[in-house]
Amino acid sequence: MAENNHAAPAEERIRELELTISKLQTELEDARAMLHMEQEQKQFYQLVADFTFGWELWFDPSGSIRYCSPSCHDLTGYTANQIINAPSVSELLIYSVDREKFDAFVADTINQLLVNVTLEFRIITRTRQIRWCSLNVRGVYNMQGRYLGIRASVHDITRLKGALGHISDMSAGKELENRNRQRLKSEIDIKERELVAFLIQVSQKSELIALIKKQLSAMLGESSKSQRDKTEKLLQQLENEPEPAMNWELVDVQLEKLHPGFMNRLMVKHPRLSVKEKKLCACLRLGLTSKEIAGLNSQLPQSVEIARVRLRKKIRLPHEKRLVNYLMEI
Repeated sequence: MAENNHAAPAEERIRELELTISKLQTELEDARAMLHMEQEQKQFYQLVADFTFGWELWFDPSGSIRYCSPSCHDLTGYTANQIINAPSVSELLIYSVDREKFDAFVADTINQLLVNVTLEFRIITRTRQIRWCSLNVRGVYNMQGRYLGIRASVHDITRLKGALGHISDMSAGKELENRNRQRLKSEIDIKERELVAFLIQVSQKSELIALIKKQLSAMLGESSKSQRDKTEKLLQQLENEPEPAMNWELVDVQLEKLHPGFMNRLMVKHPRLSVKEKKLCACLRLGLTSKEIAGLNSQLPQSVEIARVRLRKKIRLPHEKRLVNYLMEI
């Protein structure tokens, strides 16, 4: 009798656990089904948005960008990943005068305070151009009616605004844009001169070290034994001292800031260029001479000239076209 009294609570506990497990399994299956449907919907959205001419964005209810179509690059100059990973798409792209209006509009549409509305605003492209855009917004829902955020379609209306005369102060806008362009060009010119001056300084130091080594070697045959010993010791110290390595990654970063997309465009036109040939193109694009490039690479100027000739042949550049001019046009 006592054994039955002990067994009853245990059996009851087993039934409770079985019911709990069954309930959890049901909830897990429902969650998996929901996730699968959302993934299918996202894949369908991306499949459609990837092939539209307009720029498509998907903001989730928290305001984060869940998807950005590749066509954003045609309008903004930035890739989809750069826009998604940016701390704020507003600070990255939106013209400062329109930034507050844009942020309020997006926040209100995400919170469903505005429905089926359109916003006109300006952006600053990666190449620092001002462009007018229109933003059309619709809500995104799954098959069960759950709110997933908003779909934003962005279209370039710069030509339309100009044609219809909706830019009220076109001359002032152009003047502002020209001033901004001139200011940015001046800043780029200064930074480019600073980078070139730094590279020339590194090249001259390498050239000076090579010259000192050469002069010390010549002195060995003209000095007394004691002086030769001292000279040999100095020469040995120079030989043992490693030459400072050129930080080409830094040069690449600065070149990208000064001439955005140059390397990408170069590799699209000439995908078979080697690492050394790309470095040579970078130096030529910055206006360095063969002698200066030779100093950076611890080479003779003649070696750089030979490399330039080989580069011309590889990219099939016509004889009448200067290599430097060609690279500046890319």
